[in-house]
Amino acid sequence: MATGIGDQAGKLGKQAADAAEQAVDRAKEAAQQAGERAKGAAEQAASFAKSAAGRLGDARDTAWDVAQRAGSEARERAADAYRRGGETMRELAERVEERPLAALLIAGAVGYAIAYLLHHRR
Repeated sequence: MATGIGDQAGKLGKQAADAAEQAVDRAKEAAQQAGERAKGAAEQAASFAKSAAGRLGDARDTAWDVAQRAGSEARERAADAYRRGGETMRELAERVEERPLAALLIAGAVGYAIAYLLHHRR
């Protein structure tokens, strides 16, 4: 009878050991799958970050190009305005030389009008 109980205890011990081994194997598989999923998620995150950085770099380059073009256009327009201002001053000087009395009368009338507007508001 002791042998029967010992055999049964041995079988139960073996079954418990097998069950424990299977549980360990399943835990290893689950851990391995979790590790692979984590690795995949990390790779996706790295890919996303790299893509975002590339897009940010492209946006930065585009903004730089736009700023460069705007600056260049502003310089061209300023040079053009300066040139036209000089031409206008030369034309005005020529007209004043041609008709000095008319220029003096126009300047006096403009001055009187400005003075009237400023003093009339008081």
